[in-house]
Amino acid sequence: MSFSLSFRPPLRLVVDLVLLGLLLILIENFTTFWSPPTKRGFFCDDESLMYPYHENTVSSSLLHLLGLYLPLLSLVLLESLLCYRGSTGPWTLTNTVRWFLYGYVFNDLLKGIGKHTIGRLRPHFFAVCRPQFPDGSSCADEAHRGGLKYHTDYVCQPDLSHASEDMIRDIHVSFPSGHSAMAFYGLVFVALHLRRRRWPLQGSLLSPVLQLACVALAWFVALSRVMDYKHHWSDVAAGSLLGAGTAFAVIWAAELEERQRSCQDAQPCASASVKQEAAVVEASPAKGAQQMPHDLCLVTCQSSN
Repeated sequence: MSFSLSFRPPLRLVVDLVLLGLLLILIENFTTFWSPPTKRGFFCDDESLMYPYHENTVSSSLLHLLGLYLPLLSLVLLESLLCYRGSTGPWTLTNTVRWFLYGYVFNDLLKGIGKHTIGRLRPHFFAVCRPQFPDGSSCADEAHRGGLKYHTDYVCQPDLSHASEDMIRDIHVSFPSGHSAMAFYGLVFVALHLRRRRWPLQGSLLSPVLQLACVALAWFVALSRVMDYKHHWSDVAAGSLLGAGTAFAVIWAAELEERQRSCQDAQPCASASVKQEAAVVEASPAKGAQQMPHDLCLVTCQSSN
């Protein structure tokens, strides 16, 4: 029994690393494993699809910095500092990082499924696609103006819009907003973790201000997607709720596991205190001899953990 217990933690760590690696490979190659996005139709007079094309205010590299790398680095530094001060142990660092990475994969996978399943057209659809119908006509022709026909059979003309293949493929994945989902997940996770650790300078407004900065930065990223005509407001709302909801769920799961681990560590201490109390009672010859209250030992043990 002692042999299995001594090798249990490294085995769990190896399993977690393998699973996280497989999930990361899955989301990085999601378009290979999943079918192409749904080709949704449109009305020629749909004004929500007539916005001009605009470059990203928050680029993909900046998004990964704000939503993944910076939060992950902050969590590692915070947990390492707390571990150095003796407030936590190395296991809490591992637990926080693995749950953060799991939540990132979880959030990105749900976002990808939503994009490819819904296939909603972006607000700059007409500017990028310049759709042409099988008879050679387009929405610019007089016959299609003011009509209520829902067009599903069309092809894009990138030679007219000077759009790249990535831009053409990207016009069908508006819902939900991936930028909003990633930014809200990473930054809200950090804000909640600061609240859970009650750091820094407990009792002051420093921690709430840092949390406000995280949420405000995520909010700016979300608003930039509407400002750049990359998403409809409902796409941004759905992506923000997805990211924030995932952060709440994952931070709750990490805290629950830490509590269970703390209770398991407290059980040997409680058993030792019971044995020590029994030994004191047996060794005491007098009836009125004082003994350590069992509850006091448990409180001491729990506070030391």
